[in-house]
Amino acid sequence: MHGGFSFPVSSITLNRLAYQFFLTGGNLGNDIFVLISGYFLIKSQGIKFSRILNLWQKLCVYALIILCIFTFSGLESITKLGVIRVIMPVSHVNWWFASTYFVMYLIHPYLNMFLTRINQDEYKNFLKTVFLYWCIIPMITKSGFQGSRLIDFMCLYSLAGYIRIYKQDSEFGSRKYILYAFMFVAINFMSAVILDLLGFIYAYFAERSTYLYDMMRPFTILAAVCFLIGFKHLNISYNKLINILASATFGVYLIHDHAMVRRFLWQNLFHNASFQDSPYLIIYSLGVVLVVYISCTIVELARSKIFKTISGGRLS
Repeated sequence: MHGGFSFPVSSITLNRLAYQFFLTGGNLGNDIFVLISGYFLIKSQGIKFSRILNLWQKLCVYALIILCIFTFSGLESITKLGVIRVIMPVSHVNWWFASTYFVMYLIHPYLNMFLTRINQDEYKNFLKTVFLYWCIIPMITKSGFQGSRLIDFMCLYSLAGYIRIYKQDSEFGSRKYILYAFMFVAINFMSAVILDLLGFIYAYFAERSTYLYDMMRPFTILAAVCFLIGFKHLNISYNKLINILASATFGVYLIHDHAMVRRFLWQNLFHNASFQDSPYLIIYSLGVVLVVYISCTIVELARSKIFKTISGGRLS
């Protein structure tokens, strides 16, 4: 969440707990997206140029539209860096997640060559090694261990690849995996509550109450994996509305999480932080999220339809 909240560590309020609970979904969603990508891409044989072009045009188009809107409305002034970020949205990051995903997609065929040629025991040892280096050690030592978000994505991608290749049969029912996923989310949330309580003794703990929420923390990863396996085996019939909404998800992200838009929405337009101590914070936050989601979905579906028409269906 980007609302500019600053809850005092000297007290635990319902609003603070609600805020911390909402935060559990952020990096969990990131993990799930990367895992889904790894699950489906591990079997791919190469790079689809059309997919690269489609992703690139989305980044460029939204970067350009957002820059123009904010410039002409007087909210931002145009700069050389702003223009460069439109032309080169990946190397000059507007969206860290989209940029990292784009690079991962470019190198995934070579990652596949490695992962599909090692045997199962070697694959297991590889996963143990990378998650020791970039999950366990950073969590314990608070150091990055020379890691990066790209390495994080590659670790999650590799984990999903293992599930696709070696774990097609589910050990438990889908509902049980989903139940486990919610259990791991609850554990993450309880870790924040415990650190809040320890903060009464040492403020250091309360200031880092969401430490275990990072996308490369064990319970976040376990929850994401359980959601992946659970929904993979869940028998859901085709639903046109769900597919339409799903197709707009990436566009929704690009719109609302652009640095300019993010700052404008949460701090200037909706003033989330002003509701920090309000009894209506939870209801207000849910309402705002719904409004932003619906608005961004409409914009993305409209953009997609226009580009499909212009390109004859080659771009979306």
